[in-house]
Amino acid sequence: MSESLITKKAIAQSVKELMKKEDLRKISVSDIVKKCGVNRQTFYYHFKDKYDLVNWIYYNEVVSAVSSQKTFHDWSDVMLDILSTMKREKCFYRNAFNVTGQNAFQDYFFNLTKSLLIEIIGEMEDGKGIRENDKNFIAEFYTYGLVGIVIQWARNGMKEQPKELVDKLKYFIDDSKQFTAARYLGKLTGESGGSDRR
Repeated sequence: MSESLITKKAIAQSVKELMKKEDLRKISVSDIVKKCGVNRQTFYYHFKDKYDLVNWIYYNEVVSAVSSQKTFHDWSDVMLDILSTMKREKCFYRNAFNVTGQNAFQDYFFNLTKSLLIEIIGEMEDGKGIRENDKNFIAEFYTYGLVGIVIQWARNGMKEQPKELVDKLKYFIDDSKQFTAARYLGKLTGESGGSDRR
């Protein structure tokens, strides 16, 4: 492990510890570097601000771990991994989701989820040539639903087990996949794909 990554992980652990007791909005960079034992210059060498740090934690602890599973067939396994990680780090993610505004984790989570879904949809279309604006619409539709439910789950204390929540999502999304395939990809008899529409 490189020295840079060791430093980043140490800073990340420090903000996690602080977020167990304090709202992220009230935590300063000075608090983080004092907890970690580094100086402000070191912090800003690695991160733009505390929100960039929070986003880095999510990407490195969650997204990179599930990046090899991005297909429309095993999306539920990906979601289960994400929610399980969030529940293990409940204080951190509840706190992170409560922050709104510029560079907030909510926006980062939304944009990253949408990007992952666009990749999944690209895999699903299997050369059908779905239009980019249709692909974007499908991704946004699923993203708003998934992100909204995850945020609500986090804010309510993550009382529901990740598997229970994923099973509910799977029931809905697996049914809607059939509509999506028919409407945009022409995979059901008698239907034409979105790319043929005028």
